[in-house]
Amino acid sequence: MAKFKPFHEFQKPLMGFSPEAFLDYIETVIPKDHLCRLVKEVVFSLDTEAIEAKYSFVGQRTYHPKLLLSVLFYGYATGVRSSRKLEDRCLSDHFYIYLMQCYTPDHRTISDFRKNNLKAIEKYFVDIVRIFSKLGYTSIGKIYLDGTKLKGNASAKRTKDRAGFEQWLSEIEEEIATILQEAETIDKQEDDTCKVDTEQEALQQKLSDRTYLKKKIEEALEVMKEEGKEKINLTDRDANHMKSGGSKDIRPGYNCQAAVTETGIIVAGEAVTEANDRNQLKPMIEQTESNTQEKVKEAAADCGYGSYANYEYLERGEPVSLYQFYL
Repeated sequence: MAKFKPFHEFQKPLMGFSPEAFLDYIETVIPKDHLCRLVKEVVFSLDTEAIEAKYSFVGQRTYHPKLLLSVLFYGYATGVRSSRKLEDRCLSDHFYIYLMQCYTPDHRTISDFRKNNLKAIEKYFVDIVRIFSKLGYTSIGKIYLDGTKLKGNASAKRTKDRAGFEQWLSEIEEEIATILQEAETIDKQEDDTCKVDTEQEALQQKLSDRTYLKKKIEEALEVMKEEGKEKINLTDRDANHMKSGGSKDIRPGYNCQAAVTETGIIVAGEAVTEANDRNQLKPMIEQTESNTQEKVKEAAADCGYGSYANYEYLERGEPVSLYQFYL
């Protein structure tokens, strides 16, 4: 009696499979009720004409938006958000290969598609929520609200007030003047010796860097003046200083909000720059109702959402008739 399962002979010439034959094979492997099948069906029911209209008939043909959207949404649903990891999954994971139909986009293609179609993807999120509602997955009775802090892609050292930026600008201007003086000295030496000094190239690079930084600081000061902000981060002007990820360190970041049904479906989401959750209860309930086109009857949230204004809003029963706050 054999101890092991037999080797599949067809695995030897697997690399010679046509995409169609390979997809036929994968079709037999993926369970009928697997999430990737649902993602594909939902995405292919979306209207992607707005994205398709951006592409030209001239040049190399590109990947269809429905394929890239399928990969993005399945990645989001399974915790894979990095474009480089998605690229790798499209090569090695048969669920992604099934969704991408054996095409292998690189990470830059995936990243650019996401970056260039953020507004459309946000709209598709709403469309998907409504499709799930029609399918019976998102019956809006009770919702759960919560927020989490995410670090911004910016250094805390680059967050300054007006006085800090003005002092930094003054230092940069002094450095630029010094670099220009050094460059002038080297130019005179080169004129005398008729030889190109390598230090000149280094100074030109320093000057370019300082000039760019000076421009960014001046822009930040202008934004602070126009928007009345006390502090701003030079790298990420939208990020606000807050504690993130349970850390005691205060860093530039965002307060990301989500509303979830009892079945675990996210029906609303938003990234805000306010550090606390008090002003997010009403917007999240209203966004949930707008996305699902249903009334929220109950809401549960932690005590971070507690405020007199929220209590009065909920007590009026418009729209929520029952609410719970947890410690």
